[in-house]
Amino acid sequence: MAEYCCEQMQDDLERRCSLHDDRSDCPDALIGRTNGGYGLMIHDGGSSMIGIAYCPWCGARLPERE
Repeated sequence: MAEYCCEQMQDDLERRCSLHDDRSDCPDALIGRTNGGYGLMIHDGGSSMIGIAYCPWCGARLPERE
């Protein structure tokens, strides 16, 4: 089980939409996992993200993923 810096981060990363099979299609999904860490999802019809180093809710430094 993954550990998260706060409940909001956990809620967002574990959210599954009943209307969208892919998280990148759901406008309610804000954060995604990238190869190097985490990112803010850009909802433009693709799967682009802007990398982030800190949690947007609690401000904790996010771990880099290997």
